[in-house]
Amino acid sequence: MNVLNRSSNNMKIAQFWEYYQLNKFNFEPPYQREGDVWSENKKSFLIDTILKNYPMPPIFLRQKIDDNGKTMYDVIDGKQRLTSIISFINGDISLPDNFSEDDFGSELLNGAKFADLDIDRLREWKKEFWRYEVTIEYIDSDEDEIIDNIFDRLNRNGEPLTGQELRKAKYNSAPFYEMVTQLSTTNFWKINLSHLKINRYDDVEFISELVFVILEDKIPKSGSKTRDKSRYIDDLYKKYCSDNYLTQTDIDKCISDFNSITNILKKLNLNYKTFKIDGVSHLYGLWCFSWVLFKTNNNNDYSLKLNDFFSELRSPSVPKKNKHVEEYSNSMQSQTKSKSSRLKRVNSILGYCGLSTIQE
Repeated sequence: MNVLNRSSNNMKIAQFWEYYQLNKFNFEPPYQREGDVWSENKKSFLIDTILKNYPMPPIFLRQKIDDNGKTMYDVIDGKQRLTSIISFINGDISLPDNFSEDDFGSELLNGAKFADLDIDRLREWKKEFWRYEVTIEYIDSDEDEIIDNIFDRLNRNGEPLTGQELRKAKYNSAPFYEMVTQLSTTNFWKINLSHLKINRYDDVEFISELVFVILEDKIPKSGSKTRDKSRYIDDLYKKYCSDNYLTQTDIDKCISDFNSITNILKKLNLNYKTFKIDGVSHLYGLWCFSWVLFKTNNNNDYSLKLNDFFSELRSPSVPKKNKHVEEYSNSMQSQTKSKSSRLKRVNSILGYCGLSTIQE
């Protein structure tokens, strides 16, 4: 029987870069069809994956050795990933502005470029980048038809469903799901969540988390790991999407409260882009601050106070002069979506404004 001859190993990015500079890769073999050209956001997300040491799919190469013993590699699959790495090293793309918003990120690298990794406090990140291991599958075949068939098969595979896509499939007709979907389309949130994967319902998931604060009357538990966070959201969906759990009166009140809290947030007049606080971890903290003002019937204007707060947060001084700003900054260094980090952020803002903090 005929069996495809292939082997695999790992290649550090440092080794890939060395080979690339020696012109050992052919990114345009004649049999390769035109693939999707990645957007800058997608390229940046790949670099996010690498610096957090998440795994990525293997690269498929066709190894070719000429009569003089020189080795060349045709790229069968993985062209966009490899060229994204090259673009980052060449300074053509940067890390996402929300790099800090999961368990393994750091606010120091939000929007950073490769050259920024030469700063003393970021050198370890640069070392980790060079050490990242890419899985390589080597295909040994002289038949172009076989290589083309491999390319077709690799590019037919679909992406797995996200947690929120699964919730939509399960609960799409529940009043709770209809409510959070409706709230996600309001103008303020449509604008400020546009950087999320809307086609995969990341915006609806985030709005759900805000609504849970209202319904639970507290900041709900959220795991420090992504899988734990997803499980807690699943549990709350199961609770609020069960038959007759929420009456129409409950739904109407929740919508009214949500809109009132959002209006308080809008009146803070913050420039999210300028202060780089348009990521969901920042928005969650600010929304919860507005929720506290709503619950306590506090109609005072804190816009100037918060503008001062975030001006100091973005100042180059380390540590920050104000203890509340320093605490907020520290809460953005890791596990930004855990309950403890979320509480620290909200309480930092409350403390800075001279208000009572949340005790839990």
